[in-house]
Amino acid sequence: MDAPRRTARPGFTIIELLVSIGIIALIIAITIPTLVSVRASSRQAKCLINAREIAASVETFAGNNRDRLPENRTLLNAREYITWRGQFVRDAYITDESVWQCPSHKSPGPQSELGFTDDSATCIQDARSSYALNGHVLWRRESIDDDAKRPANAIARPSHTVLIAETNRSNADLRASPPIIANYYNDNPGPYGYWHDRRAVYAFQDGHAEVIALLDTGNPDCRWHNGQDLSDDPFVPQSPQEFRPHAHPDWAYLVPEIYLNR
Repeated sequence: MDAPRRTARPGFTIIELLVSIGIIALIIAITIPTLVSVRASSRQAKCLINAREIAASVETFAGNNRDRLPENRTLLNAREYITWRGQFVRDAYITDESVWQCPSHKSPGPQSELGFTDDSATCIQDARSSYALNGHVLWRRESIDDDAKRPANAIARPSHTVLIAETNRSNADLRASPPIIANYYNDNPGPYGYWHDRRAVYAFQDGHAEVIALLDTGNPDCRWHNGQDLSDDPFVPQSPQEFRPHAHPDWAYLVPEIYLNR
């Protein structure tokens, strides 16, 4: 009895193999950017949540302190100070360390003022953070109070005024005005956040958060202050003309390239 005959199976030809490899490569080329985009969107969403939580903590602080907003820095004595971030950690307004850190923050990542000296006082407590207070509305020199003199309701346009901004530096507070922007022109990238497609997360006094470009915080109307919101600032005196809603069209010529989404 003859053995059963086996039918030979044809293998892949070179052309079929190359076509298969090409299809796989195409699928990978399409999939990887999508995965990268999804991850970036996820990190951005976490950053928005962080900013809203910090803004909510500021509101809670104000509710516990006669409607007064926190100081950006508080002197504990002639030689030591604590930042508002350090105060929020100390007093358990924010207990989760990850809330302070944007997962997209570029190298070297979140920093703090710990160990820094300001007017002969050294910072003894701060949090490594991607977020800073808006120094235009909350900055005051050498405060010895745990809460600011400025009440929360002194900010005239809470839905339009920045409260929390992403920072690329150790600064506990940030300011933005033509002289300051110009000062950072040759100091690329400067102190402002830029890692969400050259934009940053900003939380506003009313508690909402947005992802916008630095240039958009000055135009078509300044979101840092409108004059009526402004604390005295010995470094950047404000003109009487700024005691109203206003724009900063000159920012387009002053901000470093990394902040321009083009």
